[in-house]
Amino acid sequence: MTLLPRLAIVEDDEELREKIMVPILRNAGFDAIGLASALQFYRMWAGSPVDLVLLDVGLPDDDGIDIARHMRGLSPSLGIVMYTGQGTTSERLRGLRAGVDAYLVKPTEMDEVIETLRNVHQRRVGHESQAAHPGTWGLDRNGWALLTPAGVALTLNQAERQVMRMLVATPNVPVSREALIKNLTADADGFDPHRLEMLIYRLRRKCIENSGEALPLQAVRGAGYLFEP
Repeated sequence: MTLLPRLAIVEDDEELREKIMVPILRNAGFDAIGLASALQFYRMWAGSPVDLVLLDVGLPDDDGIDIARHMRGLSPSLGIVMYTGQGTTSERLRGLRAGVDAYLVKPTEMDEVIETLRNVHQRRVGHESQAAHPGTWGLDRNGWALLTPAGVALTLNQAERQVMRMLVATPNVPVSREALIKNLTADADGFDPHRLEMLIYRLRRKCIENSGEALPLQAVRGAGYLFEP
């Protein structure tokens, strides 16, 4: 029997949460539970962790992005999706730096919410599966080490971790330099692109020098970088 993904919906708008989101997401194949506050979520998590959390930012007792940051530290495998009316660039960047997997701005069609949650869950399950099997490139469960096919664990610094998390999340699909830079800094316009190139160069050299294996990361002209594990 296949277990449904367990989903916590942390939203203080009771009508939206209980009359719209919970029923629709249950019908879409999630084991969904609605919670009105950060406190309710933390109490539930202590006794019964979930696979995914759909978080509002403006909760009555805590900031949703602070919750996301805290939960990312507790559970690297948790899928975190923000669903909020606060859609400014600065808020999106706060969310990405806190470790959220996706950031949706209200009003968003529920079909998009469903597909986003499914995609995040599939990526998370895929990462755990990859980390558990030797012979492939990937990140360890907390994302702080790059695992080579031979099983060597290469410790990553903060910037390397941020870049590799984006690349590993989209294997065989180019990630633009602009997207990688935005994930590294709040001042994307003032960021020297050569710093990204140097980071990639040092990461490749780290792999060769410490494992003897070449990182399968290619620069694609006009597209960005392509990770081919």
